[in-house]
Amino acid sequence: MAAAPNVIPFPEVARPDVTVVMLTYNRWDLTREALRLVAEVTGPRYEVVIVDNASTDGTLDELDRVSGARILRNPRNLGFGPANNQGAAMARGRYLLLLNSDAWVRPGWLEPLIDVADADPGVAAVAPKLLYPDGRLQEAGSIVWRDARVRQYGDGDVPNRPEYNFRRTVDYASAACLLVRRSAFLAVGGFDPKFAPVYCEDVDLCLAFAAGPGRVVYQPRSVVEHVRGASSTGSVPGTRIERNRRLLRARWRSVLDRRPPESWRIEPSALAGGRDAMTCERILVLTGPRPDASGTPEQRRLHALVVAAARRWPDARWTVASLDGEPATRPDDLSDAGIEAVTAPPEWETWLAGRRYHYGVVAMADSRWSQGSLDAAIRATQPQAVRVPVAGEVDLGAVAMALGRNDPGIRA
Repeated sequence: MAAAPNVIPFPEVARPDVTVVMLTYNRWDLTREALRLVAEVTGPRYEVVIVDNASTDGTLDELDRVSGARILRNPRNLGFGPANNQGAAMARGRYLLLLNSDAWVRPGWLEPLIDVADADPGVAAVAPKLLYPDGRLQEAGSIVWRDARVRQYGDGDVPNRPEYNFRRTVDYASAACLLVRRSAFLAVGGFDPKFAPVYCEDVDLCLAFAAGPGRVVYQPRSVVEHVRGASSTGSVPGTRIERNRRLLRARWRSVLDRRPPESWRIEPSALAGGRDAMTCERILVLTGPRPDASGTPEQRRLHALVVAAARRWPDARWTVASLDGEPATRPDDLSDAGIEAVTAPPEWETWLAGRRYHYGVVAMADSRWSQGSLDAAIRATQPQAVRVPVAGEVDLGAVAMALGRNDPGIRA
């Protein structure tokens, strides 16, 4: 039977994999679109729980037009964390999907998040790539600096750059859209109400996950638009921001002391350093053709090498820079393996300067990198790196020795 006009219908699922938890407070125009898109583009493996924080603009009446969802109406505004905890307590799914009422999902958004969590019990939460409605990147995971300030990685940039297109563990990801293993959420006690009404509670949650139940992973195959700030009560007072940031800093001092300080100049090398602060082993593999499992024999060989390396040392940062081929504008099998793959940027010298002093090992898989201006740029920007020379093949054992590890016996 067709749904009645203006009704947003959600499926009735006996055993949902996911519980979508949405907190509402006014702005029905945005909420309606967020709910409509979830209903229209998501397969029937989820349930919806809506918690309204005492809306005053007619949202309560409009929620009567939502069918198939369970709705809790709070008599007063409890704030972001406590209200989401209420929704989580009503959940039946293995996973919680925390979704802001100003976040608009795209087709195919949910499965990539679930796939990451299903494949690795050590993952507590998975985050999508967040875009502004105008198409600019809003967040590809986030960096937490030493003083507990946060920077959304890639904010305002072009979203399809290589640095935003590979899966990786992150310090923190916004709860605007965040898939969370329900057992992990319960294990850390959910959002801490000390941060209410809003600000820093999702940073605290992610740090709590990393300290116990598991990692927070960024998955670029999932894309969600986020208006940002439109679902809240307005701008957060500076006193509240500072209070919560100090609370976060005090609680996680031993963890944050290991993070770099925020640079007063936000430049590529500082951001790359912040992004990879917890990856002590950073390896730059310099190739000719881009690795490709379905390409030429040379491309297949290179693909086997870097994927084997990434699987052997998943906690390292593996970057593959290729002279030949077209840049990939979407996540591929290299990005799924956690490999940052860069192909033929406009200027290699500029790209290398953006990674100044970043890598511990530079592995040479094509002799052209050891010639002329490219060689000079590598020596100038990575003077601290151990260089593994070209000898007809790339010997991963030599890379291992440079890192002080045992030879894993992989050669390509």
